[in-house]
Amino acid sequence: MRRLSLSVIGCALVIGVIPVLLAAQGAAQRPAPPPRPPAASPEYTFPSGSGALFFYVRPEKAADFEAIVTRLGQVLDASADPVRRQQSAGWRIYKSTETTREATVYVFFFDQAVSGSDYDPIKVLGESAPTEGQALFDRMKADVVKIERMGLGRLR
Repeated sequence: MRRLSLSVIGCALVIGVIPVLLAAQGAAQRPAPPPRPPAASPEYTFPSGSGALFFYVRPEKAADFEAIVTRLGQVLDASADPVRRQQSAGWRIYKSTETTREATVYVFFFDQAVSGSDYDPIKVLGESAPTEGQALFDRMKADVVKIERMGLGRLR
């Protein structure tokens, strides 16, 4: 009886292992799928077609932030990339006329946002001005208190 139960257990193990081995062999023979390009950061994409980024900037750093924004505009206007040119056409930048002691608010408004495109200003600057990218990032990081993102859906 003991031999019979060991044989039954052995058969069960073999029957359970064979499909796993066959699946592993089939997977090993299939070529690996090509790597997918990294997706754009969801914080800076606007699949609804419109959106905004709110930059809360230290009031004493407003002039520096505006210099970075000026450089961003130059990079967008001079870009040879058709996607960046399309982004530039619908990218508006506003400064709040009401300033608090804590922050001056800048609004990057995107109407007719290019779906799936990344609107991260540091990435845009880094692509077109790679030698300046890290320095501009460091400056922006020192200037900005916080950033908020808002996807928008058009009502009218």
